[in-house]
Amino acid sequence: MSEANMTGAKRTRRIRHTGRQSQVRIYLGKQLRFFINESDWKVLPMAAIIAGLVAMVIRKRFFVSMEGSLIGGFALTCVAIWNGCFNSIQSVCRERAIIKREHRSGMHISSYITAHMIYQFILCAAQTVLTMFVLRQLEVPIPRGYGSGKITPFIICDIGISMFLISYAADMLSLFLSSISRTTTGAMTLMPFILIFQLVFSGGIIPLPEWSRQISEFTVSSYGIRAITAQGGYNELPMTSVWTTVSGMRDSEIGGTVTVGEIMDKLDSPVVEKQRDREVLKAYTVGEVADILNSADNYLHLREKEITHPVKLREITEMILTDDALKPVRDQKLISDRTLGDLLTAFSADPASEELLDLEIGRTLTLGQVLDALHAEELVKASSDKQLNEPVTVGAVADFLKNNEVLKGQRDRTVTLKTTVGEVIDFFGEENVKEFIQQKTAAAAHNSEYENSVDNILSNWFALCVFIFAFAMLATIALGLIDKDKR
Repeated sequence: MSEANMTGAKRTRRIRHTGRQSQVRIYLGKQLRFFINESDWKVLPMAAIIAGLVAMVIRKRFFVSMEGSLIGGFALTCVAIWNGCFNSIQSVCRERAIIKREHRSGMHISSYITAHMIYQFILCAAQTVLTMFVLRQLEVPIPRGYGSGKITPFIICDIGISMFLISYAADMLSLFLSSISRTTTGAMTLMPFILIFQLVFSGGIIPLPEWSRQISEFTVSSYGIRAITAQGGYNELPMTSVWTTVSGMRDSEIGGTVTVGEIMDKLDSPVVEKQRDREVLKAYTVGEVADILNSADNYLHLREKEITHPVKLREITEMILTDDALKPVRDQKLISDRTLGDLLTAFSADPASEELLDLEIGRTLTLGQVLDALHAEELVKASSDKQLNEPVTVGAVADFLKNNEVLKGQRDRTVTLKTTVGEVIDFFGEENVKEFIQQKTAAAAHNSEYENSVDNILSNWFALCVFIFAFAMLATIALGLIDKDKR
């Protein structure tokens, strides 16, 4: 009789719902009660606060430059990983004793993990929607135009999917850590090291040495940063950091004291030899020069310049009598051995000559009037194709300087070359220098890992999905061994 009672007691302790699907529904209900009664809902406002703090940092740089896109990708990946890790880091270890007892009573570990996966899927989706809403409200410049996304019609949806997958993968990683941790204290102690590992070996902001680059392939963060940075248009944006640095050095002096010989020796350098055929002055035709002059504002003022003006006879007389260069003219004998100078002196001193001396000779002429009189425009049109000069190359200039006898004799002469970065920039034109620097640095910083293409984005999404199911499988295996835990 006692044996029968013991058998009945064992039967009543076993779980009534032995089917996996029914157990999934039961544990989903349990997770819902945890969400309400154990304050698991707090992860939602926490996600909004974290998104708001990050948005304040990246909102003026994301989608604006290469650096901003990379920083934005890193920051949003950090948000997603942080949310995912805190969702489930304590979810298993806090009820480890209950799981062990229920597993011995007939609970399927696969049903328990499946219920967690469904619950965490919904939680990560809600956090992602909330995060994207906060980013939009705080004016993070995520384009919302139709057709701007590579996978969906809206790029904000593409980035949202990336953040969801990152968060969900981090969630499953934490679920696995919670499965192998015996206490919540142990799980919380382990989590900071995992976060540091994920961020340090992400390969985004922090450059990795060659030996550690393979490690980044095993981190959720590396694929997350690649996906979001690619969606941010990294390779299509300019790089601004170098130009910002150069622009901030406008007042810095450059140059120094060198000798003529040192400058001439530089003419034999490989850099100059490589540029020998480069033209420093192209060949111009008459028509091209005329077009340049006609388009210049200074040319209009030059046409109005006076090249002749009326001169009084008195001025001509004084010039002949006082200019040393005209002494031979003054000494010229004319009448009764009297020189021209004597006659002009007497003429100037005669009061009766005052009216004659004030007489003006000639008239005012401008350069434009002279050109019009010479029919300059017709002459230019007739010879517009005539070449005025031969092109001047770097090699020709270098050869001229090296063979110049005057420079050879002054090799030891010192030359002080001093200017500022700002003067050099202004000489070449600020916009030209800015465009040149940004184009060259952007080309040098081009990274195929951040290519904004469908194949690249989908491959990163696929890698994140592999992490999700791999960590879920590891969590299932870890909990499947819970009976061996003697505690």
